[in-house]
Amino acid sequence: MAQSRPTQPLSLNEYLQSQHRLLTKGDYWNCLTSTKVIARYLLAEGRRPWIARLRKTELRSDGVFHARLTPQGLLPLRTWTTHYVCCCDDVAYEPVAGGTLPLESYSADLFGQEIPLEVFVSVDDLAEYVSQ
Repeated sequence: MAQSRPTQPLSLNEYLQSQHRLLTKGDYWNCLTSTKVIARYLLAEGRRPWIARLRKTELRSDGVFHARLTPQGLLPLRTWTTHYVCCCDDVAYEPVAGGTLPLESYSADLFGQEIPLEVFVSVDDLAEYVSQ
């Protein structure tokens, strides 16, 4: 009987690419869950990541409107009203892009528009947040 090989854990880059493949196949994908996994990789490397939230809101007479965020060049099309991304050292670790993007141009590169990044989980709170 043939022995099965133990599976090697994915590297961070392989994880980003595997998540990108899920997106391009049209499978279910959750950005916050993926972001927590990425943060765990970076913490294990001794780095200091944080999680950002992107959302574009407008005050209207009937309340707050959450605009759609649709990444450029991703097929099948995906749209969110809120998106989360793990950031570290001026880089966004983005499965939607299948890799990393510079923070200075992140939202324009991914969504084609400037959307401010909000700190969702700070560097100091991240280890506890991802351990839950």
